[in-house]
Amino acid sequence: MTSAAIKAAPLDDPLYYLRNAEQVISLCRNQHADLLTQQEVDALAELLQLPEPAQALLMRMVMRKGELFRRDGLTYAEVPDLDQALVMLSAAGWVSVAPLLTLEQLCQSLKRPECLALARHLRPDERWLASHSKAQLVETLLGVDDGSAQPVNVWWPQAPVQVVKLCRAALFDRLRLMFFGNLRQQWSEFVVTELQQQRFEEVPLTAASRPFHQREEVDLYLHLADLETRAAQGEALAVLGQQLPDAVGTEWLDYRRQRVLFRLGREAERRGEGELALALYGHSQHRDARVRALRLKEKSAPAEQVYAEAVEALAQIPQPETRVQLQRILQRSARKAGLVAEQPGVAPLPQQELSLPPGAGRVEQAVIEALSNTDWQLYHVENSLFTGVFALLFWPVLFAPVRGAFFHPFQAGPADLFRPGFVEARQGLVDQAFKALDDGRYRQIIRERLTSKQGIRCSLVHWPTLTPERVEAALACIPAADWRFIFEHLLLDLRHHSRGLPDLIAFNQQVGKYQLIEVKGPGDRLQDHQRLWLNALQAQGVSVSVCHVRWQAETAQTSDDPS
Repeated sequence: MTSAAIKAAPLDDPLYYLRNAEQVISLCRNQHADLLTQQEVDALAELLQLPEPAQALLMRMVMRKGELFRRDGLTYAEVPDLDQALVMLSAAGWVSVAPLLTLEQLCQSLKRPECLALARHLRPDERWLASHSKAQLVETLLGVDDGSAQPVNVWWPQAPVQVVKLCRAALFDRLRLMFFGNLRQQWSEFVVTELQQQRFEEVPLTAASRPFHQREEVDLYLHLADLETRAAQGEALAVLGQQLPDAVGTEWLDYRRQRVLFRLGREAERRGEGELALALYGHSQHRDARVRALRLKEKSAPAEQVYAEAVEALAQIPQPETRVQLQRILQRSARKAGLVAEQPGVAPLPQQELSLPPGAGRVEQAVIEALSNTDWQLYHVENSLFTGVFALLFWPVLFAPVRGAFFHPFQAGPADLFRPGFVEARQGLVDQAFKALDDGRYRQIIRERLTSKQGIRCSLVHWPTLTPERVEAALACIPAADWRFIFEHLLLDLRHHSRGLPDLIAFNQQVGKYQLIEVKGPGDRLQDHQRLWLNALQAQGVSVSVCHVRWQAETAQTSDDPS
């Protein structure tokens, strides 16, 4: 599969959303037919044969929230004969025009005046005030409801509304999952997006790299999503935890299972079910689960035990952000246990102060204007320069057809970019990129991809700020050893390390030097992720500093050197 497999419809086509949806359905039928039952395949084939107005109405319903719709809310210009479209969809089994509704479902479909009329119909002997809110009406009606389900006209023969139910919604969820690779994204995120104006890298989807190999894997993902939904709705977490599957052999799916374990543990914490939360965390390999478990144990377990477990975790977890949290737990538990825990040795960061007149504009730009001179050129790059150059050099890594990484042709990066195992799954390609750094080919590779990949969507690249001028200055002034260190640090934890880089970079191309400056305005302070980057860069020998800006009436004398 490549981006040529689907051609996004132009937005000036009134049925553009249908054109896009038809292509998704066709792609799923062609690429994932073995993941669908024959009944599902036949139903989708029949759907694509229906007249366009009927198809359009169905997709309008699919794109909306829920499964129940008022008929008077289904008016669309591209569906001129609503009755005929509903008859066709009903005959094909896609909708029900007389669904069985519980009293609660019926009330949810009604407006307040209609709800009042229903109450007076169902319980005419009671006194119903026109001033009652809908919530009051529904609460009273449901107080004696037996949960039975009936068509609207049985509940209320004179009902002024008709309710239509979307059938086979689960099939559309299955298609959405197979296309997007998650249930977070809705149909509307694809079918109403102007994708024609964007370019995407073409990534082939082979039989080996296809994320789902068996229908049971799709079922597993849907089951995990259902458990999360039910937890959010308040179901007993102990029961839901028992319904979690054991470890699965597919790595990206098992990561999903680990995340659900962690989220159920967090929900148990919120409900005050500490023991259950600890049990769930104990079965999860999610990195954050270990930290959350230790925080819980701080409240109940002996401080010596927490200290020992924090020491063990620090020896096993290399990611700096997690280590910061573990260090804090270690220090707290050590104090409680009467132990002495060594503080990690970190050199103080160079500081500088800059006084600027009020109204100097955005603080970063004000510092650039104050410190730039004939020798030093400053740019506001923050996270864009290093992550952008990283993406150019590691482009084959980012867009490798690894299983569980690419689901559809409109991805700006792999779905597993921030998952554990991202590097290991592409180790050979990662090694090739670092080899180009070692033998000096990296400059030419970066220059060529800056041109050939220009404008292609990439989640790590902000093209407007990745200009040839800045890239050339960076290649001229930043040594390969520093590039290697920065890229290795990025790969250590791409989720956290793709942010927090210093705001400004200063180049002196005459002598081939550079400096990094984190700018802090009045009242601003360093965050953990920023401090970690600065400490790591300083330890590497990179010139870094924190510039504190003060707004004053008189501009203080400043140095010509940004350091």
